[in-house]
Amino acid sequence: MAARIAADYQGSVVTVVVLMDGALFFVADLLRQLDLPIRLVTLSASSYHGGTASTGEVRVQWPEAVEFAGQHVLLLDDIYDTGLTLSALRARLLTERPASLRTGVLLAKKRPRAAEVPLDYRGFEIEDEFVVGYGMDYQGRFRNLPCIGILKP
Repeated sequence: MAARIAADYQGSVVTVVVLMDGALFFVADLLRQLDLPIRLVTLSASSYHGGTASTGEVRVQWPEAVEFAGQHVLLLDDIYDTGLTLSALRARLLTERPASLRTGVLLAKKRPRAAEVPLDYRGFEIEDEFVVGYGMDYQGRFRNLPCIGILKP
C-alpha cells in the first residue's frame, strides 16, 4: 500500500487525515514507509459507541483551523464496515474543495453497506466479524494487541 501511495502522490505534499484511535497503529506503520512530505491531521469519529455493531449515528470531532482547500488529502481509517463514517467524512472533506481526495483502509469487511465509499487503497478484505487488536478496540480494551483477532463476546 505504501508503494502505491508514494507513486500516486510523487512530488506532492499530502495532508493525511487519520481516524483515531483505531487507525493509530496502522497509520504509524504506513507513514514510516512513505518518503513523502506529509501534514498529519487527526480526527475522532465513531459509529459504534461502545457496542460491536454500528449504531448508524456518526459522531465526529472536527479539527479547528485546518485548511483542506487546494490540498491533496488522503483519508485513512482502520476498517471499512458500514461505510457511514467514511462517507460522512468524505462528504465533509469535499465541501472544503481539496485538490484531490483519496481514501484508504487497513481492513474492508465483506458485507452489504449502508453507504458505499470509493476505496483507493485497501490492505485486506475480511469476513463480517468484529475485530480487535493493532489499534482496534472493544470498549477501550485489546487495542494494544500486536495482532488482529476476532472478538467473540
